[in-house]
Amino acid sequence: MSEERNITVNKLPSPTFRWLGMNSALLPVPEKLKEGKPVLKDTEELSASETDYTLMRNIAGGMGEELDRMAEESGIPVREFHIGAGISKKDALYISLHYGEGEQALNLFSIRAEEGSELTIFMDFSSEKAGYAGVQTKLSIEKGARVRLIQVQRLGEDFCFFHDIGAKTGEGAEFDEREILLSGRQSFHGIRADLSGRESRFESAIGYLLKKEERLDINLIANHIGEKTESRIDSDGVLRDHAFKLFRGTIDLRKGAKGAVGNEMETVLLMNDTVVNQTVPVILCDEEDVEGNHGASIGRLDEDMLFYMQSRGMEKEAVYEMMADAKIDAVINGISDEKLREQVKSYRRREDEEAV
Repeated sequence: MSEERNITVNKLPSPTFRWLGMNSALLPVPEKLKEGKPVLKDTEELSASETDYTLMRNIAGGMGEELDRMAEESGIPVREFHIGAGISKKDALYISLHYGEGEQALNLFSIRAEEGSELTIFMDFSSEKAGYAGVQTKLSIEKGARVRLIQVQRLGEDFCFFHDIGAKTGEGAEFDEREILLSGRQSFHGIRADLSGRESRFESAIGYLLKKEERLDINLIANHIGEKTESRIDSDGVLRDHAFKLFRGTIDLRKGAKGAVGNEMETVLLMNDTVVNQTVPVILCDEEDVEGNHGASIGRLDEDMLFYMQSRGMEKEAVYEMMADAKIDAVINGISDEKLREQVKSYRRREDEEAV
């Protein structure tokens, strides 16, 4: 990597004790980043253009203001896609980014869904062994519109990657965000949804498998601003070897968000005693007639289940491997695009074969 600097990202909206070291993260950024070369498919029914950073600036992302400044100062053009009012796109927009060995890339995407429209976006990130890349995606989802964003990350073992996502929803709008994170030495993810419109909804589902020395840092924020808004956050992962994961999940029920409901659930399977798992669940509340819930299941397999499986001839390690595969496969099977789903399953099979 060329000369680099560090910027502060993934700040907790409400900091915890400083000595815990979980309030934010330092993201290394190379001095020179070039625009990655996305392969775009099924752009029919969409208006596509290049623009400056103005639209991006008006929507906050999960990684924070320093990332915004870095992206704007990079001079890399913003690729804007927008779907007109009342249009339901038949085929998903497919954005594929494959990074070459040693590449240092940045891509900026602006998505605008006009009133009553419907759009699904697949983002597929893959790479050679080493390199650096970042993506920032900002979404404006107008009244009654529905947007589904699905991302698959399958990067090289010495690759550093970040994806910053910010969304603003209008009345009755829906934003469904799903991530499948399978590899990469260092990964930083920030997701923020500002539920501004009345009865708008946000759903996030994250599945990850971390191994060896891999590190994952996530900051997810659901801001309930409008009345009767809803959010649901599900994070399901597996840690093995010497992997490290830090998940910050914030549900902010703001003044005026009467009748809002926010739910967050995290499940983590710890495959080895040498992994490090850190979780910071935060529920902020400035309104009376609201509901916020958080639950977590973190640890090794239930002893009764383990005993049951062993009594039927399975070795302890085989049981753990089976459960880890089941967790990831459940998230992969949630990909509605058959071609992308099969690509991810093929990638998983190759990884398993190489591990034997």
